Amino acid sequence: MNFGSFSKAIAIGAILLSANVFAISDIRIKFLRGRTSATMKGRVNAGGRVCYFASARRGQQLTATLSSRSGKVQIFESGDTSYAYEIETPGDQSICVDNLAAATTYTLTVSIR
Repeated sequence: MNFGSFSKAIAIGAILLSANVFAISDIRIKFLRGRTSATMKGRVNAGGRVCYFASARRGQQLTATLSSRSGKVQIFESGDTSYAYEIETPGDQSICVDNLAAATTYTLTVSIR
């Protein structure tokens, strides 16, 4: 194996490893039977991100509200602590908690109706 092939193999391995790391940190939202909302509590590291996923159908409304002990977390990079949109593409929808300060705890409530 020459150096170029070895470098490509290392790069591909790093990409696959990082994909697996992100997959481990993604959290599936499970709604209790008959419920349209769920509340998750967690902890996010300084400058960190935690992503949740839930399945939804076209035309449903997804809403999310977020609160934290520090008051420095937001949904995605929007700067908002509440988020709502109508589902246009069916399937998994993501909601990410971004932390702009020191590690903190948070509560995220997601509903799909």
